[in-house]
Amino acid sequence: MKIIPLPEDASARTKKAQTLKAIARGYNGLLLGFAVAAIACLVGVLVVVIMLEMGNPAPERKTLLYLLTGIFAAGAVLFALVSLLFGKAAQEATASHRDFQERCCGEECFFVGEGTIAEFGADALLIRPEKDRKKSIRVPYAEIRFHSVCTRSKPQEKGTWSVVIEMPAHYVMKKGDSPRALIETDGKERLYSVLERHGLTLLGEVPPRGEKRKNVRFQARAKFLLPDAAKRRRSLIFAAIGAAVTIAGALVAVFWQEFLFVGVLVGVFGVFFAVRSLIGFRNAKGMLAFYDEGIYWRENGRAESDRFFLKWSELVGISVETVEGKSYFAAECAYGSYHIPEVVGAYEYLKEFRPDLCRE
Repeated sequence: MKIIPLPEDASARTKKAQTLKAIARGYNGLLLGFAVAAIACLVGVLVVVIMLEMGNPAPERKTLLYLLTGIFAAGAVLFALVSLLFGKAAQEATASHRDFQERCCGEECFFVGEGTIAEFGADALLIRPEKDRKKSIRVPYAEIRFHSVCTRSKPQEKGTWSVVIEMPAHYVMKKGDSPRALIETDGKERLYSVLERHGLTLLGEVPPRGEKRKNVRFQARAKFLLPDAAKRRRSLIFAAIGAAVTIAGALVAVFWQEFLFVGVLVGVFGVFFAVRSLIGFRNAKGMLAFYDEGIYWRENGRAESDRFFLKWSELVGISVETVEGKSYFAAECAYGSYHIPEVVGAYEYLKEFRPDLCRE
Protein backbone atom coordinates (compact mmCIF):
# COMPACT_ATOMS: atom_id res chain seq x y z
CA MET A 1 0.00 0.00 0.00
CA LYS A 2 1.33 3.41 -0.99
CA ILE A 3 1.10 6.15 1.65
CA ILE A 4 -0.26 9.32 0.00
CA PRO A 5 0.90 12.63 1.59
CA LEU A 6 -1.92 14.76 3.03
CA PRO A 7 -2.35 18.24 1.50
CA GLU A 8 -2.64 21.10 4.01
CA ASP A 9 -5.82 22.55 2.53
CA ALA A 10 -9.14 20.76 3.26
CA SER A 11 -10.49 21.31 -0.27
CA ALA A 12 -7.26 19.90 -1.72
CA ARG A 13 -7.69 16.82 0.48
CA THR A 14 -11.23 16.33 -0.78
CA LYS A 15 -10.09 16.67 -4.38
CA LYS A 16 -7.21 14.22 -3.81
CA ALA A 17 -9.57 11.69 -2.19
CA GLN A 18 -11.87 11.90 -5.21
CA THR A 19 -8.91 11.38 -7.55
CA LEU A 20 -7.73 8.31 -5.61
CA LYS A 21 -11.25 6.89 -5.65
CA ALA A 22 -11.49 7.45 -9.41
CA ILE A 23 -8.13 5.70 -9.93
CA ALA A 24 -9.29 2.68 -7.91
CA ARG A 25 -12.54 2.52 -9.89
CA GLY A 26 -10.60 2.81 -13.14
CA TYR A 27 -8.36 -0.13 -12.24
CA ASN A 28 -11.41 -2.20 -11.28
CA GLY A 29 -13.07 -1.33 -14.59
CA LEU A 30 -9.97 -2.35 -16.54
CA LEU A 31 -9.78 -5.58 -14.53
CA LEU A 32 -13.37 -6.43 -15.46
CA GLY A 33 -12.88 -5.45 -19.11
CA PHE A 34 -9.76 -7.55 -19.65
CA ALA A 35 -11.28 -10.51 -17.78
CA VAL A 36 -14.33 -10.41 -20.09
CA ALA A 37 -12.02 -10.13 -23.11
CA ALA A 38 -10.07 -13.22 -21.93
CA ILE A 39 -13.30 -15.22 -21.59
CA ALA A 40 -14.47 -14.04 -25.02
CA CYS A 41 -11.18 -15.22 -26.55
CA LEU A 42 -11.57 -18.64 -24.92
CA VAL A 43 -15.05 -18.94 -26.40
CA GLY A 44 -13.58 -17.91 -29.74
CA VAL A 45 -10.99 -20.70 -29.52
CA LEU A 46 -13.71 -23.27 -28.84
CA VAL A 47 -15.89 -22.03 -31.71
CA VAL A 48 -13.03 -22.08 -34.23
CA VAL A 49 -11.78 -25.52 -33.14
CA ILE A 50 -15.26 -27.03 -33.44
CA MET A 51 -15.72 -25.43 -36.87
CA LEU A 52 -12.42 -26.99 -37.95
CA GLU A 53 -13.41 -30.43 -36.68
CA MET A 54 -17.01 -30.52 -37.85
CA GLY A 55 -16.80 -28.74 -41.19
CA ASN A 56 -14.78 -29.36 -44.33
CA PRO A 57 -13.46 -25.88 -45.10
CA ALA A 58 -11.49 -24.96 -48.19
CA PRO A 59 -7.68 -24.75 -47.76
CA GLU A 60 -7.74 -20.92 -47.65
CA ARG A 61 -10.54 -20.91 -45.08
CA LYS A 62 -8.78 -23.64 -43.09
CA THR A 63 -5.62 -21.53 -42.91
CA LEU A 64 -7.69 -18.58 -41.70
CA LEU A 65 -9.31 -20.70 -38.99
CA TYR A 66 -5.93 -21.94 -37.78
CA LEU A 67 -4.71 -18.35 -37.69
CA LEU A 68 -7.78 -17.30 -35.69
CA THR A 69 -7.20 -20.16 -33.23
CA GLY A 70 -3.70 -18.89 -32.51
CA ILE A 71 -4.86 -15.28 -32.21
CA PHE A 72 -7.71 -16.14 -29.83
CA ALA A 73 -5.47 -18.41 -27.70
CA ALA A 74 -2.75 -15.73 -27.45
CA GLY A 75 -5.39 -13.10 -26.68
CA ALA A 76 -6.88 -15.23 -23.88
CA VAL A 77 -3.47 -15.68 -22.22
CA LEU A 78 -2.48 -12.03 -22.68
CA PHE A 79 -5.79 -10.60 -21.44
CA ALA A 80 -5.80 -12.96 -18.43
CA LEU A 81 -2.30 -11.85 -17.41
CA VAL A 82 -3.17 -8.17 -17.86
CA SER A 83 -6.35 -8.60 -15.80
CA LEU A 84 -4.27 -10.11 -12.98
CA LEU A 85 -1.95 -7.10 -13.05
CA PHE A 86 -4.87 -4.67 -12.96
CA GLY A 87 -6.44 -6.72 -10.15
CA LYS A 88 -3.34 -6.23 -8.02
CA ALA A 89 -3.20 -2.54 -8.94
CA ALA A 90 -6.89 -2.16 -7.99
CA GLN A 91 -6.25 -3.68 -4.56
CA GLU A 92 -3.31 -1.35 -3.95
CA ALA A 93 -5.25 1.71 -5.14
CA THR A 94 -8.27 0.84 -2.97
CA ALA A 95 -6.08 0.35 0.11
CA SER A 96 -4.26 3.66 -0.53
CA HIS A 97 -7.56 5.52 -0.95
CA ARG A 98 -8.96 4.00 2.24
CA ASP A 99 -5.83 4.88 4.23
CA PHE A 100 -5.91 8.44 2.85
CA GLN A 101 -9.53 8.85 3.97
CA GLU A 102 -8.63 7.60 7.44
CA ARG A 103 -5.77 10.08 7.81
CA CYS A 104 -8.02 12.90 6.59
CA CYS A 105 -10.08 12.21 9.73
CA GLY A 106 -6.95 12.05 11.91
CA GLU A 107 -3.64 10.20 12.18
CA GLU A 108 -5.14 7.93 14.85
CA CYS A 109 -8.34 7.16 12.94
CA PHE A 110 -9.21 3.81 11.33
CA PHE A 111 -12.25 2.44 9.52
CA VAL A 112 -14.20 -0.24 11.42
CA GLY A 113 -17.04 -0.48 8.93
CA GLU A 114 -18.52 1.40 5.99
CA GLY A 115 -18.41 5.08 6.94
CA THR A 116 -17.57 4.32 10.61
CA ILE A 117 -14.34 5.48 12.23
CA ALA A 118 -12.56 4.32 15.40
CA GLU A 119 -10.46 7.18 16.77
CA PHE A 120 -7.91 6.67 19.56
CA GLY A 121 -8.26 9.27 22.30
CA ALA A 122 -6.27 9.91 25.46
CA ASP A 123 -8.00 7.24 27.57
CA ALA A 124 -10.80 5.86 25.37
CA LEU A 125 -11.67 4.71 21.87
CA LEU A 126 -14.19 6.91 20.05
CA ILE A 127 -16.55 5.17 17.60
CA ARG A 128 -18.17 7.69 15.29
CA PRO A 129 -19.45 8.37 11.77
CA GLU A 130 -16.71 9.40 9.35
CA LYS A 131 -18.10 12.94 8.89
CA ASP A 132 -19.67 13.68 12.28
CA ARG A 133 -17.48 13.91 15.38
CA LYS A 134 -20.45 14.95 17.55
CA LYS A 135 -22.00 11.47 17.42
CA SER A 136 -19.07 9.69 19.04
CA ILE A 137 -19.46 6.66 21.33
CA ARG A 138 -16.77 6.66 24.00
CA VAL A 139 -15.40 3.25 25.05
CA PRO A 140 -12.74 3.27 27.83
CA TYR A 141 -9.57 1.33 27.00
CA ALA A 142 -9.95 -0.56 30.27
CA GLU A 143 -13.00 -2.33 28.78
CA ILE A 144 -11.40 -3.17 25.43
CA ARG A 145 -9.17 -6.01 24.22
CA PHE A 146 -7.25 -5.81 20.94
CA HIS A 147 -6.61 -9.08 19.05
CA SER A 148 -4.12 -9.48 16.20
CA VAL A 149 -5.64 -11.84 13.61
CA CYS A 150 -4.22 -13.28 10.39
CA THR A 151 -7.06 -14.52 8.18
CA ARG A 152 -5.85 -17.41 6.04
CA SER A 153 -8.04 -18.90 3.30
CA LYS A 154 -5.42 -21.55 2.49
CA PRO A 155 -3.19 -23.81 4.62
CA GLN A 156 -0.16 -21.54 4.39
CA GLU A 157 1.75 -18.88 6.28
CA LYS A 158 0.53 -16.00 4.12
CA GLY A 159 -2.73 -14.28 5.05
CA THR A 160 -4.51 -10.96 5.56
CA TRP A 161 -3.74 -9.15 8.81
CA SER A 162 -6.35 -7.31 10.84
CA VAL A 163 -7.03 -6.16 14.40
CA VAL A 164 -10.24 -7.29 16.08
CA ILE A 165 -11.47 -4.91 18.76
CA GLU A 166 -13.48 -6.61 21.51
CA MET A 167 -15.69 -4.49 23.75
CA PRO A 168 -18.92 -4.73 25.80
CA ALA A 169 -21.84 -5.09 23.38
CA HIS A 170 -23.97 -2.36 24.95
CA TYR A 171 -21.68 0.33 23.53
CA VAL A 172 -22.44 -0.50 19.89
CA MET A 173 -25.61 -2.64 19.96
CA LYS A 174 -29.00 -1.99 21.55
CA LYS A 175 -29.78 -5.69 21.84
CA GLY A 176 -27.73 -8.83 21.41
CA ASP A 177 -27.28 -12.39 22.59
CA SER A 178 -23.58 -11.90 23.31
CA PRO A 179 -22.26 -9.62 26.09
CA ARG A 180 -19.24 -8.76 23.92
CA ALA A 181 -19.10 -7.10 20.50
CA LEU A 182 -16.35 -7.46 17.91
CA ILE A 183 -15.36 -4.88 15.30
CA GLU A 184 -12.49 -5.24 12.86
CA THR A 185 -10.04 -2.92 11.14
CA ASP A 186 -7.15 -3.48 8.75
CA GLY A 187 -3.83 -4.39 10.33
CA LYS A 188 -1.20 -1.82 9.33
CA GLU A 189 1.98 -0.31 10.72
CA ARG A 190 0.28 2.98 11.62
CA LEU A 191 -2.28 1.14 13.77
CA TYR A 192 0.37 -0.96 15.53
CA SER A 193 2.33 2.23 16.31
CA VAL A 194 -0.79 3.92 17.72
CA LEU A 195 -1.44 0.94 20.01
CA GLU A 196 2.15 1.14 21.29
CA ARG A 197 1.93 4.90 21.90
CA HIS A 198 -1.16 4.42 24.05
CA GLY A 199 0.37 1.46 25.92
CA LEU A 200 -2.32 -0.94 24.67
CA THR A 201 -1.60 -4.68 24.52
CA LEU A 202 -2.10 -6.48 21.22
CA LEU A 203 -3.07 -10.11 21.87
CA GLY A 204 -2.67 -13.05 19.50
CA GLU A 205 -0.26 -13.80 16.67
CA VAL A 206 2.57 -11.30 16.31
CA PRO A 207 2.19 -9.22 13.10
CA PRO A 208 5.19 -8.92 10.76
CA ARG A 209 5.81 -5.16 11.43
CA GLY A 210 7.63 -4.40 8.20
CA GLU A 211 9.50 -7.69 7.82
CA LYS A 212 8.75 -9.79 4.76
CA ARG A 213 8.01 -13.35 5.80
CA LYS A 214 8.54 -16.22 3.42
CA ASN A 215 5.30 -17.94 2.51
CA VAL A 216 5.19 -21.62 3.49
CA ARG A 217 2.53 -24.09 2.33
CA PHE A 218 1.61 -26.61 5.00
CA GLN A 219 1.27 -30.36 4.43
CA ALA A 220 -1.88 -32.17 5.60
CA ARG A 221 -1.68 -35.01 8.10
CA ALA A 222 -5.28 -36.17 7.57
CA LYS A 223 -8.26 -35.15 5.41
CA PHE A 224 -11.98 -35.83 5.92
CA LEU A 225 -14.55 -35.19 3.17
CA LEU A 226 -18.19 -34.19 3.54
CA PRO A 227 -20.08 -34.68 0.21
CA ASP A 228 -23.13 -32.48 -0.46
CA ALA A 229 -25.65 -34.92 -1.97
CA ALA A 230 -28.20 -32.26 -2.95
CA LYS A 231 -25.66 -30.10 -4.82
CA ARG A 232 -24.17 -33.13 -6.55
CA ARG A 233 -27.58 -34.29 -7.75
CA ARG A 234 -28.36 -30.81 -9.06
CA SER A 235 -24.97 -30.61 -10.83
CA LEU A 236 -25.56 -33.94 -12.58
CA ILE A 237 -28.94 -32.74 -13.85
CA PHE A 238 -27.39 -29.56 -15.26
CA ALA A 239 -24.50 -31.57 -16.77
CA ALA A 240 -27.06 -33.78 -18.57
CA ILE A 241 -28.84 -30.68 -19.90
CA GLY A 242 -25.51 -29.31 -21.11
CA ALA A 243 -24.72 -32.60 -22.87
CA ALA A 244 -28.14 -32.58 -24.56
CA VAL A 245 -27.59 -29.00 -25.77
CA THR A 246 -24.14 -29.99 -27.09
CA ILE A 247 -25.57 -32.94 -29.03
CA ALA A 248 -28.34 -30.75 -30.44
CA GLY A 249 -25.81 -28.16 -31.60
CA ALA A 250 -23.66 -30.88 -33.22
CA LEU A 251 -26.66 -32.30 -35.11
CA VAL A 252 -27.60 -28.85 -36.40
CA ALA A 253 -24.02 -28.20 -37.54
CA VAL A 254 -23.73 -31.57 -39.31
CA PHE A 255 -27.13 -31.83 -41.07
CA TRP A 256 -27.90 -28.14 -41.72
CA GLN A 257 -24.73 -26.64 -43.16
CA GLU A 258 -26.43 -23.27 -43.67
CA PHE A 259 -26.77 -23.09 -39.87
CA LEU A 260 -23.24 -24.33 -39.18
CA PHE A 261 -22.20 -21.33 -37.12
CA VAL A 262 -25.38 -21.39 -35.03
CA GLY A 263 -24.95 -25.10 -34.35
CA VAL A 264 -21.32 -24.65 -33.37
CA LEU A 265 -22.17 -21.75 -31.07
CA VAL A 266 -24.95 -23.75 -29.37
CA GLY A 267 -22.60 -26.70 -29.01
CA VAL A 268 -19.88 -24.53 -27.43
CA PHE A 269 -22.26 -23.20 -24.80
CA GLY A 270 -23.52 -26.72 -24.17
CA VAL A 271 -19.95 -27.95 -23.60
CA PHE A 272 -19.23 -24.99 -21.33
CA PHE A 273 -22.41 -25.60 -19.31
CA ALA A 274 -21.75 -29.35 -19.01
CA VAL A 275 -18.09 -28.92 -18.00
CA ARG A 276 -19.00 -26.23 -15.47
CA SER A 277 -21.65 -28.52 -13.96
CA LEU A 278 -19.20 -31.43 -13.74
CA ILE A 279 -16.70 -29.17 -11.99
CA GLY A 280 -19.50 -28.18 -9.62
CA PHE A 281 -20.19 -31.88 -8.98
CA ARG A 282 -16.53 -32.45 -8.12
CA ASN A 283 -16.44 -29.43 -5.80
CA ALA A 284 -19.74 -30.23 -4.05
CA LYS A 285 -18.04 -31.46 -0.92
CA GLY A 286 -16.60 -29.93 2.19
CA MET A 287 -13.15 -30.85 3.45
CA LEU A 288 -11.79 -30.79 6.97
CA ALA A 289 -8.02 -31.29 7.20
CA PHE A 290 -5.56 -31.45 10.08
CA TYR A 291 -1.99 -30.15 9.86
CA ASP A 292 0.93 -29.98 12.25
CA GLU A 293 0.38 -26.21 12.14
CA GLY A 294 -3.42 -26.07 12.46
CA ILE A 295 -6.88 -26.97 11.15
CA TYR A 296 -8.38 -26.20 7.71
CA TRP A 297 -12.02 -26.13 6.59
CA ARG A 298 -13.15 -25.70 2.98
CA GLU A 299 -16.87 -25.36 2.27
CA ASN A 300 -18.25 -26.91 -0.92
CA GLY A 301 -17.69 -24.16 -3.47
CA ARG A 302 -14.82 -21.99 -4.58
CA ALA A 303 -15.38 -18.70 -2.72
CA GLU A 304 -12.53 -17.54 -0.51
CA SER A 305 -15.05 -16.68 2.21
CA ASP A 306 -16.08 -20.35 2.43
CA ARG A 307 -12.70 -21.57 3.72
CA PHE A 308 -10.30 -20.80 6.53
CA PHE A 309 -7.15 -22.06 8.20
CA LEU A 310 -6.60 -21.65 11.94
CA LYS A 311 -3.27 -22.21 13.65
CA TRP A 312 -3.31 -24.29 16.83
CA SER A 313 -1.91 -21.29 18.70
CA GLU A 314 -5.10 -19.34 17.91
CA LEU A 315 -7.40 -21.99 19.36
CA VAL A 316 -8.60 -22.18 22.92
CA GLY A 317 -10.49 -25.44 22.37
CA ILE A 318 -12.69 -27.47 20.02
CA SER A 319 -16.03 -28.89 21.11
CA VAL A 320 -19.05 -30.52 19.43
CA GLU A 321 -22.29 -28.52 19.43
CA THR A 322 -25.77 -29.34 18.11
CA VAL A 323 -27.63 -26.55 16.31
CA GLU A 324 -31.11 -27.22 14.84
CA GLY A 325 -30.47 -30.95 14.87
CA LYS A 326 -27.07 -30.74 13.13
CA SER A 327 -23.70 -31.34 14.78
CA TYR A 328 -20.88 -28.82 14.44
CA PHE A 329 -17.32 -28.42 15.64
CA ALA A 330 -17.00 -25.15 17.54
CA ALA A 331 -13.40 -24.01 17.07
CA GLU A 332 -13.04 -21.45 19.87
CA CYS A 333 -10.56 -18.60 19.57
CA ALA A 334 -9.95 -15.81 22.07
CA TYR A 335 -11.96 -13.40 19.90
CA GLY A 336 -14.80 -15.73 18.79
CA SER A 337 -15.77 -19.15 17.42
CA TYR A 338 -15.74 -20.80 14.00
CA HIS A 339 -18.38 -23.46 13.33
CA ILE A 340 -17.55 -26.42 11.10
CA PRO A 341 -20.05 -29.17 10.14
CA GLU A 342 -19.12 -32.41 11.88
CA VAL A 343 -17.44 -34.94 9.60
CA VAL A 344 -17.55 -38.63 10.51
CA GLY A 345 -14.30 -39.75 12.16
CA ALA A 346 -12.78 -36.25 12.39
CA TYR A 347 -13.34 -35.66 16.10
CA GLU A 348 -12.04 -39.13 16.97
CA TYR A 349 -8.87 -38.32 15.02
CA LEU A 350 -8.60 -34.95 16.74
CA LYS A 351 -8.81 -36.57 20.20
CA GLU A 352 -5.73 -38.63 19.30
CA PHE A 353 -3.89 -35.88 17.42
CA ARG A 354 -4.53 -32.87 19.73
CA PRO A 355 -6.29 -34.14 22.90
CA ASP A 356 -5.31 -30.95 24.75
CA LEU A 357 -7.76 -28.95 22.62
CA CYS A 358 -10.77 -31.28 22.84
CA ARG A 359 -13.63 -30.07 25.04
CA GLU A 360 -16.16 -32.80 25.79
